[in-house]
Amino acid sequence: MKKAGHIALILLSASLFITEDVQAHEARCLASAAHNDPCYYLILVGFTHEPALANEMNGLDVWIKKNVSTPTKLDITKTIPDFDDDTNNGGAKYVPVDVMKEDTIMNVMIHVLRLRKQVHITSESDKNVVSATMLKPYYGYTMMGPLVQSMDPIFNYKYSARFMTGPTGPKIGASSEVQGVGTYGFHIMAMINDEMYDEMFVCGEGTTNPTGDAFSCVGAPQKLK
Repeated sequence: MKKAGHIALILLSASLFITEDVQAHEARCLASAAHNDPCYYLILVGFTHEPALANEMNGLDVWIKKNVSTPTKLDITKTIPDFDDDTNNGGAKYVPVDVMKEDTIMNVMIHVLRLRKQVHITSESDKNVVSATMLKPYYGYTMMGPLVQSMDPIFNYKYSARFMTGPTGPKIGASSEVQGVGTYGFHIMAMINDEMYDEMFVCGEGTTNPTGDAFSCVGAPQKLK
């Protein structure tokens, strides 16, 4: 009986640990002129580990699916199709973009941005941008730049790029005692199946998602007392 109790406690502790790593991402539609579809690609972008904390190893997640059915009938200015469930996606059906099969992701360039405010930007020359740091290709593998596909076939739509959350810019903001705390963004450029995309993502209130879905900005690690 005591052994069963220990097992239950371990499982409960593990579940609590897992739920702390919340997967908060911004969902966005990417149009395809080739397929005449305003939401052909459905992507989710955010930090690999949430909440994101300064001066820790983290990463960028880019999850990508494509529509293999008719274009969604949803008003994408008000809502974005569900990444995991096509039941209410207005006729669209999304499947993984998988470079191990017929898909290609090439000419990838990713800049990690530090910003003054949680405001969406359309250019790195925006006065809100403090710094832009280019992520290096993964071990010299230049086709997908810093992106690496998940090795788990269940999550073959997941691509990630590892980096430290600071120091990537000057000390700014209310938490300036910790370099790396504050507003982050990602400038992602990539060719997906012969169509080029150039997208900016900003944490928190900088999201462009019509329902407000966003990834978190970077906080300060808690000090041990």
